[in-house]
Amino acid sequence: MKKILLALLCATSTTTFADSKVFEGLSIDLSAGYQKTERDAASTATVITNGVPVVSNIITSSNDDSNTNIILGAAYNFALNNNYLLGVGFDYDFADHNIGNPIIDNDPTDNGVNWELSSAMSLYLKPQLMITDKSQVYAKLAYIRADVDITEPGAATFVGSDGESIDGYSIGAGYANMIAGNVSLFVEANYFNYGEEDPRSNYTTYTVATPTDIDGYNAKIGIAYTFK
Repeated sequence: MKKILLALLCATSTTTFADSKVFEGLSIDLSAGYQKTERDAASTATVITNGVPVVSNIITSSNDDSNTNIILGAAYNFALNNNYLLGVGFDYDFADHNIGNPIIDNDPTDNGVNWELSSAMSLYLKPQLMITDKSQVYAKLAYIRADVDITEPGAATFVGSDGESIDGYSIGAGYANMIAGNVSLFVEANYFNYGEEDPRSNYTTYTVATPTDIDGYNAKIGIAYTFK
């Protein structure tokens, strides 16, 4: 009887471990989905002329916009034990995300300033739990970084923005299912926060600095391939 129980235990353990190995190894993925980005600015901006700062009012202190994200990623997943894996990975978003047109000096006609979030990337840890032979749920904890691009096409005096990079964190969760061979489908949702930054737009005779907090969330569906 003891031998039978031991044999069953060993068989169950081996099968369970093999399940976690379904997702083990190097993988690449491509995903697309919905992203909502919110820019919360202070009620004032600082206009700097010849080194002298002057505070100006902003009417649109907050703005949110929705866009599509297109993300390419790569990761390596380690099988820790029978049911758990830990992944380390990198994501890059090819889409640019509009984050509003602030109106400065209470002049509604002066709304030609365009703000965009671009070149967003993340470096993440991904704890994973197997729930069936071929599926898992996971969490995602990431360091994130992106560029804030400011343009004003209608202003002849506009020189350019400082091209500042901003960074922060994101947290998320997802579900993945191996559908055929080494190919899996996944769905995922994330909240991200870049904290408060101070992007600057430069003109021929002055500079505008606008304290801004950028955060939001996204949801996406994708396909991944695991190399074996």
